[in-house]
Amino acid sequence: MLRFLGAGFEVAVAFLTRFNSSLTYPIAATLVLVTVVPVAIVGYSLAAYNRDHLTTLEKQSLTRQAVNLASEASLYMAGHRTRLNGIARALRAAPSVSPKIQTILLRETAEDSNRAFLYIQVADLKGEGAFVRDPKLGDEVASQLAETLGEAHREALQGNPTLTTRVGLLGNRPSVVVYGLPLLNANGTPQGSLTAVLDLEPIQRRLVDSATGGQFVTLFDRTGTVVAASRPEYEGRDVSNSPLVANFKRTPVRLTRTYIDPSNPDSDPVVGSVAGVEETGWGILFERSTADSFAPVRETQKRTILVSGIAGLIALAVGYFISRRLTSPIQELDRVSTEIAEGNFSVRAPVTGSDEIAHLATKFNRMASNVEALVRRLRHALRQNQELFLETIRTLAAAIDAKDPYTRGHSERVSSYSMAIARHLSLSQEEVFRVRIAAILHDVGKLGIRDGILNKPAGLTDEEYSVMRQHPEIGAQIMAPIRMLKDIIPGIRNHHETWDGSGYPDGLAGNEIPMVARIIAAADTFDAMTTTRPYQDAMTLDYVLSKMTEMSRTRFAPEVIDALVAAVNAGDITPPIPVQREARTRMEVS
Repeated sequence: MLRFLGAGFEVAVAFLTRFNSSLTYPIAATLVLVTVVPVAIVGYSLAAYNRDHLTTLEKQSLTRQAVNLASEASLYMAGHRTRLNGIARALRAAPSVSPKIQTILLRETAEDSNRAFLYIQVADLKGEGAFVRDPKLGDEVASQLAETLGEAHREALQGNPTLTTRVGLLGNRPSVVVYGLPLLNANGTPQGSLTAVLDLEPIQRRLVDSATGGQFVTLFDRTGTVVAASRPEYEGRDVSNSPLVANFKRTPVRLTRTYIDPSNPDSDPVVGSVAGVEETGWGILFERSTADSFAPVRETQKRTILVSGIAGLIALAVGYFISRRLTSPIQELDRVSTEIAEGNFSVRAPVTGSDEIAHLATKFNRMASNVEALVRRLRHALRQNQELFLETIRTLAAAIDAKDPYTRGHSERVSSYSMAIARHLSLSQEEVFRVRIAAILHDVGKLGIRDGILNKPAGLTDEEYSVMRQHPEIGAQIMAPIRMLKDIIPGIRNHHETWDGSGYPDGLAGNEIPMVARIIAAADTFDAMTTTRPYQDAMTLDYVLSKMTEMSRTRFAPEVIDALVAAVNAGDITPPIPVQREARTRMEVS
């Protein structure tokens, strides 16, 4: 019951949490609470009462059945034990009876017991004497019992009566009980033994007949081993792990309770009752699954769920119809305000009727028009500022390139190539914009390098090359005071770093190099190799891509080279038509 009440409570909480988002939910929840919850509470209360009542009745029924079967088993065992005791007394009174008379006595005893005795033998101290054997006891089964009979004979000669059960006989033969009784002379000294094999098949048939409606009945001995059961395949199994059997072995008293079967912990609980079989120390265990016992309760619960579900659907339908009439205008206004919040300033809320919501929609539309006009003006101003900013950057880049006629347009091309690479790396639009600006200004530090070094047609000396290597740091120093450009400074300072750490100025390696600098490094080299310089002619596109791919993981980041090749193949990067020098010199990439 608590589980179902908890589920109902969770549903109610789920509705209450939506009260602030729409009027539909509180209206529907109210109707559900008024109609469904009382029906569910009454239904499940009744089901719980029925379950408790059925549990009590089931326990009483199992207890009666267990006691009755235990009494029947006790009578069966005691009656046949009495017959054996009668034979023992008769032989003690007439110790000189001939073997022939002994055989007649044994045969009459076997027949009087409805042939429950499969074997009876009177043996002297040498183990010899008269016996009778029922044809039902085949030779193979008899050979199985020989050792047990011999042990019973030996114990009887010691004056010890025995009762031993044998299960798992050949041919799926039902279990048997082996008795051993001492035959005493007038002085009370054992002079022989009386051994017998009692068939437990009648008890097993009675257990099978008693197991109705999903019941399971077992007869177990002192060790917890099943001697007979309503399901013959359970004979010989150890049921000591059953809570009732374990308790009975400690204290052999009647007990009835509900528990989980340890041999099948994932199954439904069972109701069980145990009762003792007198004089044997055995017990009768009656069990029935609660799944069978409480079938009427489950049917009641199903009907309660069905009725509650129908009532809930009706309540939800009525609540939805009423709430839609109230909430549709508000939901439409909420939809429009969401679109405006997401940037669609042209949308307007429909105005229907003349109630308070219609007045609210009219004022909302007026406010939205004012916001749209303001945003339009702000966007225009922002666009003008960006264009002014970009023109300023381009002018500065042109001034840099003007210092060297061979590098005219270099900064713009590197910027274009860098943006294409950044897009193929799936960078965000904001990151692509930063890459664009950093690429345009990547050589701004060359403003601090002498023209004689920049425009020298031959190779640089070590001293001149050392000066040239300072241009990334000079560029970073030039841009440092401009706070708006602080995010692009890594691209200016580190675009000559290499993947293996042999670059400059900071000797960064691998992922230590900022992504913007990795991109500009590849774009800068690509432009240098595909355009004519004082020291080299422009190289073919295939040759450039092959060489740069070879330098992947040594000079360039592998993912950047992959993006460069992808951009070239997609047509997003197209180098300018090369202009050849009159004489080719050795390539030297700065």
